[in-house]
Amino acid sequence: MRKLHYLIIALSILCSASSCNQILPDMDYQPGNDDLVSNPNHPMKDSLQFLVNKYIADGIPGAQVVVKNNDGWLHVTGGYAKIETKEQFRSGGTSLLFSITKTYTATLVMKQIEANKINPDELIGEYLPGNILNKISGHEKITVRMLLNHTSGIVNLTELPEFVVGQLNDPLNQPTVEERLKMLDGKPLVFEPGTDFLYSNSNYLLLQFILENVSGKSYWQLLNKQILEPLNLTHTLHGLSGEQTVNLGFPNYYFDRHANEQLENITEWNGALANACDSYGALAATPENVIRFYETLLGGELISDSSLEEMQTWVKGINSTEPEYGEGFEYWQFNPGSTPQFGHEGDGMGCSTQIFYVPDNDTYLYLNINAGRQLFGPYLFKITDLKRDLCRYVANWQE
Repeated sequence: MRKLHYLIIALSILCSASSCNQILPDMDYQPGNDDLVSNPNHPMKDSLQFLVNKYIADGIPGAQVVVKNNDGWLHVTGGYAKIETKEQFRSGGTSLLFSITKTYTATLVMKQIEANKINPDELIGEYLPGNILNKISGHEKITVRMLLNHTSGIVNLTELPEFVVGQLNDPLNQPTVEERLKMLDGKPLVFEPGTDFLYSNSNYLLLQFILENVSGKSYWQLLNKQILEPLNLTHTLHGLSGEQTVNLGFPNYYFDRHANEQLENITEWNGALANACDSYGALAATPENVIRFYETLLGGELISDSSLEEMQTWVKGINSTEPEYGEGFEYWQFNPGSTPQFGHEGDGMGCSTQIFYVPDNDTYLYLNINAGRQLFGPYLFKITDLKRDLCRYVANWQE
């Protein structure tokens, strides 16, 4: 969407974290499509379908868009989930979320803050063991809050040459958490903590370690017990095998490696990357599950109103023209003069996702595109422009 500096620096992957895998039961997963009825008379239907069709005609392989507001649910799809077999995109089908997961992680941190297990303005040295802390330059000045809002100054490990080279040369062998931490060892801060903004996956890697250290539980145990199980989000999953994703009806994922509009199928690579994301972005879910999580969160059922206010305390970079980030939320303004919109994007090598909330018309938008925009080239602009057009339309919607 608005800030793309991390997308056009080599192969800056939005979601990479530790390599801890969640072991799922060995079972025959069935497609997890949402059992929802799309309102055939939804007033946004024709306009959203027009926008999707426009970009499908321009080369985007497939997209699904789901909206929920006072007019009910609307599912709009276009293009192919699998180009090879011309399989249509399923309405409400499960897909990889990538960095949308960061909102779930920030929510878990807020719950630990409310339980008085974390002080967000305390230095991270209070919550991390020495073997991790010693690899983080300048940790003596970095607070938990600076990790949450990306003002720590810690380098983004997924922009480092050693990470990028590994993605290109051996993408199915994702680096372990120890290897990722080693990439950070000795790297100088990009800026003095608290003085600027830099979206960095390293911040949310460290938040995972903090959550596990203060709770005595794994990240996945916390997520399951404090969010997924209480909300009955049975179509929110992680650690899936390739066979399971096939049974669940995931789309194929595509990448324009040479920026020449020749897409290649990188489904296996994209899945391997997702499974290595953990607190950065390892989740997969149906649109209904993502929207229901956001509705419950913003409705005050997961955390307090004061915690929600903290998550929407926006920070701005020195060279930014508008706010950038809160604490687990990205900031947007597609309707000047209105209440800001917020949510989160996610980008893998072969997909792009977004959850977008418009307070003024109480509308949720979820979208998933099964092509990546990680290199400077045609698909960076096609995908970004589709996202902008969809968000602009929804942000300016009036009955």
